[in-house]
Amino acid sequence: MLALLCAPAFAQGKFTVKDGSKNYDVRVEVADCDAERCEGPVTFTLFRKGQTNPLQTFKLADSSFLIDEKQPASPVMAYEKQSAFTFEDYNFDGIPDLALCDGNYSGYGGQSFQVYLFAPQRRLFVLSPGFTRLAQSPYLGIFQVDRKRRVLANFSKSGCCLHQWEEYAVVNNRPRKIYEKTEDATDPLGKQQVKTTIKRLVNGRWQTKVLITPKRRD
Repeated sequence: MLALLCAPAFAQGKFTVKDGSKNYDVRVEVADCDAERCEGPVTFTLFRKGQTNPLQTFKLADSSFLIDEKQPASPVMAYEKQSAFTFEDYNFDGIPDLALCDGNYSGYGGQSFQVYLFAPQRRLFVLSPGFTRLAQSPYLGIFQVDRKRRVLANFSKSGCCLHQWEEYAVVNNRPRKIYEKTEDATDPLGKQQVKTTIKRLVNGRWQTKVLITPKRRD
């Protein structure tokens, strides 16, 4: 349940989110909020479910997220969706990790995130530079988690005609690229063609395949 304490104009916002995790309650204190959006410096404070003593505190220099009374901490985040934080198992160890919005620094000014992996021995969330990099520019929003295949999937683009998809396995708690597909429809030679380059990491070596196809006519 969301407790919102904001004035109609820009003012500090304080949220208590109790349905964002089975294990934790989260207090969010952000510098500026209006009726629809919060942004600016933010403090996230984690509490074990139902307890009042803080477990861990995160202070970020920036943030940007919409206020959604019905779903304040959506567990599903994509380029089209926005959330202040989410708990998700990013490294496939069976324990939820944590992503915190740190502003609009992903591709095309979309939300970006800092990713913290849960460290069982310390029983704390620890910042992961490798996972965080995948939730910043040039990627469009945070990566998607494919549990069945145990890979992370990401997407980036440049304009209308250059798109790239990437997939990462998790090796020793770090993301390792295993797949890359690039569709280049910029057509510099004017041949109405699309160049698709597919790269796969097989037994430690990259294999590359290039396809040339006609542009689709809409």
